[in-house]
Amino acid sequence: MLPSQPSGRHFRCAWTVQPPKQSDGKLKLRKRYPAKLNLISFRAHDLICAMMDLASLHLLDEEADVAGPEGTVLPIYFVADCSGSMEGEPLDEVNRGLVSLLDALHSESMAASKVRFCVIGFDDETCCYIEPSDLRNLDSMPTLSPGGTTSYAAAFAELHRRLPLDVSNLKNAGYIVNRPAVFFLTDGLPNAGDRWEDFYARLTSADFKQRPNVLAFGIGDAEPATIKQIASKPEYAFVAARGVDTGRAIAEFVKALTNSVIRSGQALASGQATLPIEKPEGFISLAIDAI
Repeated sequence: MLPSQPSGRHFRCAWTVQPPKQSDGKLKLRKRYPAKLNLISFRAHDLICAMMDLASLHLLDEEADVAGPEGTVLPIYFVADCSGSMEGEPLDEVNRGLVSLLDALHSESMAASKVRFCVIGFDDETCCYIEPSDLRNLDSMPTLSPGGTTSYAAAFAELHRRLPLDVSNLKNAGYIVNRPAVFFLTDGLPNAGDRWEDFYARLTSADFKQRPNVLAFGIGDAEPATIKQIASKPEYAFVAARGVDTGRAIAEFVKALTNSVIRSGQALASGQATLPIEKPEGFISLAIDAI
């Protein structure tokens, strides 16, 4: 509080507070300017008390008003094939893997704080199981359910629709947002004639500001050529090696996904904007290996 006016006819103080200057938009501490003291007459001890009160006011105001961005976050989208062919062990492995991922991120709170994790399942249509979330705030993971056919078009159309909204929401919350990363997992061929290539081209177009980095992982009957076409860079394309059990391939994929999420968060926490990629055990990188 401002110091009270001294009593007596010889002691009268006029107090005014100079407002802070407007911010220039740069990330810096906003300085407060001390109240101006106009003294008409005073005694020494009144002046000392007034100066002490003003110093206290100045420091408290500055400490309380330190402001800045919430920090940098990386949106990560796990886009999972939930078509009928994933029923049984494949999707069971995905669900078990997501539980393990959540447990791992709870143990890596700094990394988790830098990631906003989203889970989208697709078959004939899409289902968002987890909106972009800070995994520290989740107590459990949803259970993905199988059904329908394999519409890549539905998956890419949904990403194109929601990425601008998600990025905008994060920015409005005060975050700096890095380019989103999509981990796309499929065990089969896309539906014939669904024009998925057109939807994918819109999603990854240079004119689309929120275009993501797309990492593609193929298991089961997925075609290597299609997986390579989906990955936004050759080094982002992986397929399970021939003879690798589908359940085991998914388990290894989720391990690699978990490690990538943790390492990405750790990199951001140390001020590095990188997307660490880990090849799942039993997979082949289509960027370097012949199959």
